[in-house]
Amino acid sequence: MDGVPPEGEGGREWSFESSLIRPYSLTGGRVRPSRTDFSMTSQVVAVPRTRPVRVDPELELILSLCVRPVSVAEVASRAGFPLGVARVLLADLLDQGYVVVHTSGWESHRPDAQTLRSVLEGIRRL
Repeated sequence: MDGVPPEGEGGREWSFESSLIRPYSLTGGRVRPSRTDFSMTSQVVAVPRTRPVRVDPELELILSLCVRPVSVAEVASRAGFPLGVARVLLADLLDQGYVVVHTSGWESHRPDAQTLRSVLEGIRRL
């Protein structure tokens, strides 16, 4: 997978698969994001800046992908990163104020696992 910014937008093309860099080295060995307040369906958008931001190439690629609101899963796919790596890097950008995350209300009010099991059992009985 190649990391390709949206059409007509700047940013470098970066390929995770052709790179010899291991995923854990991109995240400094971290496997969990510093935050849990966003999911893979949350929308992420870069905060507009008047001056260029100096960040690692991987973070620069993510910022270029987030010019318009895009889901965390889509960022991972377009950048060519595993989802876990993308979540850690996005959490870093969020902590530094470079991106904003919008989470829909339904994500925080999803039914628990027991409720889902009960519904599934009810459907199977039909």
